[in-house]
Amino acid sequence: MDVNELIKTRAELRKIISTQGIRSALVYLNTLTGHRFTALYRFDDDMLRKTYFYDNENPSQEDCPDIPIEASYCIYLKRNPGVPFSTPNSLDDQRVIEHPKRKEILSYCGVPLTDNAGVMFGSICHFDFHPMETNTTMVELMESLATILTEIRDSGTNL
Repeated sequence: MDVNELIKTRAELRKIISTQGIRSALVYLNTLTGHRFTALYRFDDDMLRKTYFYDNENPSQEDCPDIPIEASYCIYLKRNPGVPFSTPNSLDDQRVIEHPKRKEILSYCGVPLTDNAGVMFGSICHFDFHPMETNTTMVELMESLATILTEIRDSGTNL
């Protein structure tokens, strides 16, 4: 994706959020990746709470269970604030060798959600049961959505 396409896609994300809502923006973002799942999670002490969830094999499913942050790859975002994290194949990634979901969720790409003060309050992520490559465009689009959501949250809307 070239710079002009990236700018156009960012504008499309803003338009979708304003006309159809945040979940629809996640659905759109998911269509730009091969990952099965795309989600927006909120950190709540040691728990990861689903705010928005999309499964492209079961689009009507909007819910998933809350889980301990330690049981999610989002823990790597929380441990290294402000830095995206991805693993295209957890079985080949030594960084996640001790992770409890390593053999179940084989690919993950996530970016942190922060407020204007830089405090991380959640994540946006793609994940799948199969290995999936991550590219810089995918991360840039997720970061664009994160910026838009920070603006929305800081304007008083609860995510």
